[in-house]
Amino acid sequence: MTIDYAIKNYESELKPCPFCGSDVKLKKWDIRGYTGCFNFGIKCSKCGCVVDYVDSDTIYRSEEEAIANVVKAWNERKESK
Repeated sequence: MTIDYAIKNYESELKPCPFCGSDVKLKKWDIRGYTGCFNFGIKCSKCGCVVDYVDSDTIYRSEEEAIANVVKAWNERKESK
C-alpha cells in the first residue's frame, strides 16, 4: 500500500474536529534525528487545531503503523459534554 493511499484510506475514518466540527487531515511530520522512523499528526482544515501524537512510544518504523495509531488516538478522544 502506498503512503498516499494509506493516508486517504485512514482519513475517511477520522472523526471531525472536536472544536469546530470541520474535516481534518492526516499529516506526515518530519522527525529530526530519527532516520527511518515515522510519525503523523492530525490538523483541522478550518480552525487549525493540531494533534501531534509524539512520545517515545509513538515513533514507528512502519508508516502504516504510525498512521493507524494516530487515527486510533484521535478517534478515541473523550467528547466534551
